[in-house]
Amino acid sequence: MRDPKGPPRLVGSTNDLYNGTIEVKRNHETVNSLKTSEEIASPKNLENTPQESNYFKSAQWSADGTTLLTSSFDNVLRTFILPPDLVSAPFLHDLHPYASHVLPSPAYALAIYPSYDLSVSNTALYLASPSSLPVRLISPFAPGILASYPLINPTTEAFIAPHSLLFGANGDNVNHFFAGSESEISIFDINRNGEGPLSRMKTIPSRRKKIVGGGVGMKGIVSALAMSSEGILAAGTFGRWLGLYDSGGRGGTAGVFEVGKLDEDVDGAGDGAGITQLLWSSCGRYLCVVERGSEGIGVWDIRSTGKRVSWLRGRKAKTMQRLSVEVMGSELWSGGTDGVVSVWEGLGDHEGLIDPVYEFRAHEDAVSSAVMHSSGMVLATCSGQRHADDLSDDEPNCDNTLKVWAFEQDSGS
Repeated sequence: MRDPKGPPRLVGSTNDLYNGTIEVKRNHETVNSLKTSEEIASPKNLENTPQESNYFKSAQWSADGTTLLTSSFDNVLRTFILPPDLVSAPFLHDLHPYASHVLPSPAYALAIYPSYDLSVSNTALYLASPSSLPVRLISPFAPGILASYPLINPTTEAFIAPHSLLFGANGDNVNHFFAGSESEISIFDINRNGEGPLSRMKTIPSRRKKIVGGGVGMKGIVSALAMSSEGILAAGTFGRWLGLYDSGGRGGTAGVFEVGKLDEDVDGAGDGAGITQLLWSSCGRYLCVVERGSEGIGVWDIRSTGKRVSWLRGRKAKTMQRLSVEVMGSELWSGGTDGVVSVWEGLGDHEGLIDPVYEFRAHEDAVSSAVMHSSGMVLATCSGQRHADDLSDDEPNCDNTLKVWAFEQDSGS
């Protein structure tokens, strides 16, 4: 097996800070004077799950590469501002959160502001979508909620919590964000605090279009969104449908197809249980479709054939938990339930079944996120999952850690 970057070196870790139950680790974190935007423990927040493992659900890099945003099972969003000598220091850094934000309910989706710059505090922003509540805008440098954006069901007047969030890419669009919900994609302006969406696009054809014989669409919760370099918005659903929308997501439907029907004869590819993530290649031609309950990832040629060209197999992900992956250049990085991070190369260059070219063990539990720094030489991973057995305070049977790994530059490249 080829090692493209040399063996990784662990440069930062939360170690055992979260290895245990929510209740025990909450008290430990409070003792260590964690800066909080709200009270770290509220009875409502923890009343049903204090003895559950406080595992990491996801991790994301900020655009400037200075900050990691994590979500955990205790409904707390934590921002880790990494030290400048993280990679160069000869010792392992202990990672502690700089700030946290307590959600009253689980977060369906997170999105970091694409112009995030730690040196410009008013750009250090991120969005969160707590269940049954409006989307909220948050900063690690400000207490509470900076702004909120309600999405309301016109029939019941209840709040709709989006299952996917995505900021616009360029120019004025960077202050707009997309929100995916039940058979709908909405567009909001972050400068309009307390207001609803600028527009709402149904992903299923209207009744009138059906009557006249026109319109194509997909039904279900829009669980993943991704924008290509050419302005094509891809949207995926838990029902295994994929929709493409042109003009930066503001135009018409470019195509809709059902992923599951095309995957049934490919080495376990028909076993997916819903799309959880979509990632474009840098050229905007290939789209990686990530599903829960699947041990592979499909790569689709969107620009040319509109068909799946390859299947990245060997990903241990037979779970309903979201395990996030990363595309960096022509590589795809993914963790699995076995604690191993795997890498596939040459997205779109090869057809058929593709095996990983490189693997290493990062954790002793499921790797819920594997995200690469923009430099391509630093990887962040986080881990953990729900455990059916009781957790012992003295010997916790879990690995709930955030780790940062550095790769040495290949001297032969």
